[in-house]
Amino acid sequence: MSSEVNINKSVVFIPGALCSDEIFADQISGISPPFNAVLIDTSQTKTITEMANTILAQAPDNFSLVGISMGGYVVLEVLRIAPDRVWGVVLISTSARAEMPDQAEERKRWIDRIESGQYEDFVDEIVDDCISGKGKLNNARERFHEMVNAHSIETISRQMSACAMRPDFQKNLKDIKCPLLLIGGSDDSEFFLNGLKEISVKVIDSEILILPNCGHLPTIESPIRTTNAIKKFLVKAEKSLS
Repeated sequence: MSSEVNINKSVVFIPGALCSDEIFADQISGISPPFNAVLIDTSQTKTITEMANTILAQAPDNFSLVGISMGGYVVLEVLRIAPDRVWGVVLISTSARAEMPDQAEERKRWIDRIESGQYEDFVDEIVDDCISGKGKLNNARERFHEMVNAHSIETISRQMSACAMRPDFQKNLKDIKCPLLLIGGSDDSEFFLNGLKEISVKVIDSEILILPNCGHLPTIESPIRTTNAIKKFLVKAEKSLS
């Protein structure tokens, strides 16, 4: 960390389920300078609210947030609990809606398969679901495969349960006052694409960017475009503080 980085320019990055800090490696290196990336371990927490409270306990007094997928749920919970501490938000591949019945059934099938010893098949399926087949010129599949494989069955189960029990944040969207950037992939599921669009309609100071040939993880599928969009947004949002 550079001693010249102002604490008010801190950006807290929150990974999604089955991801690690590596999901943001390109963005973390790309925003500094002038911003300071903050990473906070929430791997032992059991709910979205516990994750949010862990972040609030360890984050600087004022910060921006970047969250992907499950990390986006955590961002929305931080905004619900302590909106005055946040000066800018980037939500990637997420939704303000609570768990849908079909999602709950799928999560249960995932956990049953893992616990019955079908871990490798599960990993391959998750990678196929999350990474677009159109973006074949980078190593996104390999990077995500390594992240998923690094998780224990216990961690995966905790994360799946946390996502399944997440609150519905739709009623809180009208209370978001800080600048908001929404990023998604054109080849992601309708649930997340529609989720981003719903948030953009309900949050006044928001902008949305849908990247082509990307699935659920544009931070590694289209890292340069994602990083450039985030840095440009943070510069603009930070200037609005003065």
